[in-house]
Amino acid sequence: MLLHISEPYLWLPVDKKNSEVKLHFYCNGEKFQEVDIQLGGTDGDFYTAMDVGRFLGQEIEIKGDVSEDMLCNIFCCKEKVQNIYPFRPQIHFAPEIGWHNDPNGLVFADGVYHLYYQWNPYGVNWGNMHWGHAVSRDMIRWEHKPMVMEPDEYGTVHSGCGWQDKDNVAGFGENTLLFFYTAAGGCNQWSIDAGNLHVQRLAISTDGGETLQKTDGVILPHIAGGNRDPKVFYHKESAAYIMVLFLDEYEFGIFRSEDLLHWTESQRFSAEKMRECPDLFALPVDNADSEKKWVFWSADGYYMVGDFDGCLFTPESEVLSAYSIWPPYAAQTYAGVEGRVLSQAWLRMENDRGNYRGLMSIPTELSLVKYDSAYKIRFQLPAEFEPYRQLCIELEKSGRNLDTRLAGTASEIALVWKPQETGSTELWIGNTAVTVDFGAGRVEIKNPPIYAESVVIPFDTGKTLTLDFIIDQEVIEVFGNGGVIYGALETEENILQKKIRLESTVEIESMKLYELKLDSK
Repeated sequence: MLLHISEPYLWLPVDKKNSEVKLHFYCNGEKFQEVDIQLGGTDGDFYTAMDVGRFLGQEIEIKGDVSEDMLCNIFCCKEKVQNIYPFRPQIHFAPEIGWHNDPNGLVFADGVYHLYYQWNPYGVNWGNMHWGHAVSRDMIRWEHKPMVMEPDEYGTVHSGCGWQDKDNVAGFGENTLLFFYTAAGGCNQWSIDAGNLHVQRLAISTDGGETLQKTDGVILPHIAGGNRDPKVFYHKESAAYIMVLFLDEYEFGIFRSEDLLHWTESQRFSAEKMRECPDLFALPVDNADSEKKWVFWSADGYYMVGDFDGCLFTPESEVLSAYSIWPPYAAQTYAGVEGRVLSQAWLRMENDRGNYRGLMSIPTELSLVKYDSAYKIRFQLPAEFEPYRQLCIELEKSGRNLDTRLAGTASEIALVWKPQETGSTELWIGNTAVTVDFGAGRVEIKNPPIYAESVVIPFDTGKTLTLDFIIDQEVIEVFGNGGVIYGALETEENILQKKIRLESTVEIESMKLYELKLDSK
């Protein structure tokens, strides 16, 4: 089908019931895009849009294994799609439309936090990997920005990281933002036809991250399998830049560079259970003065504690698990942050009724706690979260019961119990039931409409127990015992209008309900 581009956006209808088809887009005989889409008609589920402003006044050709009648449902429009959904989360980032997964290119530069992310703007399932973009000054309120990278003949754009080159080490200019990413050759027909494999490439931004330009050449050639997910940082002690990279199966590589362009392998190792999205960072040990340990991290929240000398990571622990509840995945730490380590994860959600799917976690500050000779990672809300808290209800000291309703605003419930040997507390947040059983030393969380099985979290009954629940549309994030308990739960759609009910056979030391109001700052 030939189509004259009279407006800057191309609207494509999506019908979730239809089979996926592949569309190829050409201008003047040159391919500029390839899309896998559940193409629909005028009665489909929603429209999505492709920015074709660069082709204004020209004719494009759309090809695909689909009837001409179906292609005729694609049209030009002067506006991008406005996807209005009443139950969007208030304090968790979600894409405007379509599927998203891994956070990418996380970097703090010139007072702005940049969140790039894996994005499929053409459907609510994984595929067509682009990089979306959002910015924030406090990691709570996010502003959507235009897409910054799209698939090409080298492959779809898989995960990667960001770095501000303040000293012009790479030669693109002072303060240029560098983005190391995986060109996933073999993940679209375009790259298959070109014979390209998974390699690591570089994009740069000289306008503060607003637009990214892919550079020529390869930073790291194909090494093994689906090698991907580069994460880069500077190691001051050995005066080199370090890249950690997932190779294949459970294998990872560590690479060194002095100019951010040429990389030499310094280590290759395997770690049971650990796959994808590696990260390597030093964390303070909160209960051991001046002690720091290195943490090697992977996508599922599996990690090892050890030492890193700039060339070799030496584990001193077995493979540990950071998450108490499963939805977080592919967390990445922010580059450019001094004095603390900030991490943000993709929350794997099933709900797609808003014509988007997936959320980002609230960014958390990471540290370690030492137990005898063992270490445990802990997650804490950043200081930027505090100004949004407004105390709404406080249970009287030693109180045992509460019955109220959320007021449509993202909220937090903070609970504290002194050590107990017997008894229990039950908390209902809408359909989500939390049972604290002191006799068994376990927290059990059930949400039958969402989870087939309950989540069980053990705790030490001989110590004070704390649980914080951050409640937003679609999701509850759970923090416990200073952050060594952490995870997230998918909830029913309109959780912020649901009842909160608390019943306890033991005295509760403290219970506070906060509203988290974005207009309070």
